[in-house]
Amino acid sequence: MEEHSKADHNEAQRLALAQKTKEVASLRDALRQAEDKYRVLVENANDAIFVLQDGKIRFANPKALALGGVLAEDLEKVPFSEYLHPEERDIVVRRHEQRLKGEKILNMYPLRIVTRQGDIFWGEVNAVRIEWEGQSATLNIIRDITSQKLIEHHYFQNESLATLRTLSGGMAHSINNLLMGIQGRVSLLYRSMRLNDVRRDHLRGIEACVSDAAKLTRQMLGFAQSGKYNVTKLNLNDVIQAATQSFVHNENHITLIRELDSALWPIEADSQQLEQVVMNILLNAWQSIVDKGRILVKTENFELTEGREHYQDARTGKCVKLTVRDSGIGMDDTVRKRAIEPFFTTKGLGQHRGLGLSSAYGIIANHNGFIDIDSIPEVGTTISVYLPAAGDAQ
Repeated sequence: MEEHSKADHNEAQRLALAQKTKEVASLRDALRQAEDKYRVLVENANDAIFVLQDGKIRFANPKALALGGVLAEDLEKVPFSEYLHPEERDIVVRRHEQRLKGEKILNMYPLRIVTRQGDIFWGEVNAVRIEWEGQSATLNIIRDITSQKLIEHHYFQNESLATLRTLSGGMAHSINNLLMGIQGRVSLLYRSMRLNDVRRDHLRGIEACVSDAAKLTRQMLGFAQSGKYNVTKLNLNDVIQAATQSFVHNENHITLIRELDSALWPIEADSQQLEQVVMNILLNAWQSIVDKGRILVKTENFELTEGREHYQDARTGKCVKLTVRDSGIGMDDTVRKRAIEPFFTTKGLGQHRGLGLSSAYGIIANHNGFIDIDSIPEVGTTISVYLPAAGDAQ
């Protein structure tokens, strides 16, 4: 009887142990499934997700690694602050430190990230304080809002320069009329002089000035978006090759790097005007380099996503992006915002004779595109040109 009771007790213990083992296995399986689900969500998220601790990135999902360039190679070596745009670095670091202390601050705000390759993009960060491996850290989610910022910038840029463009167009036409009168009177003076008259040299000097002024008015018309152009379907790479060939030949102290996408979508544009745009941007890059330096010219396909509803004048969809990045002296935010204004210059009086980026802006706007400028003082300037791809772009 006692042996039978003992056997029943052992059997009950065995069944209880089996049930507990089954429950533990089931719990482990549920945890594993939950981990797999969270891993799938994090690894396939369109937003960058990473954990920041002691100034270093301790964990990053694939999107975060992609946004950082070669971030995966130096997670434990490079401080996160090095990926921040210098103009916002201090305030972002200060907010991070305040958040770790438990202070109530903004959880969501925009910032600019500089990748290891030097590309700059806008992100909207959402950060919260967490515990990571027993220590305080922050969980950060960054959504790429570069496309939205570009469209907003294009909209406000057009709004602020609308009156200036109208004024430039009217002035250009009026100045052209005056130049035609000057040239006509010069022609009459030629006819009244002998061939050996020394005063002919002065007339030739006047004609040279008229020619320079006419070039300037053409640039003003370009800024005013009223210049005529001949549109054909073309590959932007061909325009860049033509524009950079003479530049490389004449500027030996500058290393020019071309990264041209061989599968670039076609665009519909005036090749001569686009070549003028490229040359103007290259000239600005060259002038910003004090001694030796480098200029990167890059083309790529770009998807411009939808912005806010009231930015309907900015075309969204498939674009071709031209990037020109130099290693020059760069610009502060005040200069950068005025860079496309006609006749604005940081050079001395009398050293600026053209419209430069203003003309380029007008030409690109006339092609339904837009220009974005970003710069870091003492590091360099990046100018990005966005042009809509042709309708049959694949």
